[in-house]
Amino acid sequence: MEAAKSLVGIFLSLIGILFFFNNKNMGKGAYNFYRKFYTAKNLTIMFKILGAFLFIIGLVVAFSE
Repeated sequence: MEAAKSLVGIFLSLIGILFFFNNKNMGKGAYNFYRKFYTAKNLTIMFKILGAFLFIIGLVVAFSE
């Protein structure tokens, strides 16, 4: 279990470093992507899917051992 936690920690640290140092390039690309992708209709659909997903995962976590 400790090896899995360390691996996840290293992975998250590397992603954090990537976001910290490459934020200008990612910001420009993300802006263009979100401007086209996030409309009111698309956001409504995404939130419904996210809500259903979270509800199902919550049930799985609540009833798992």
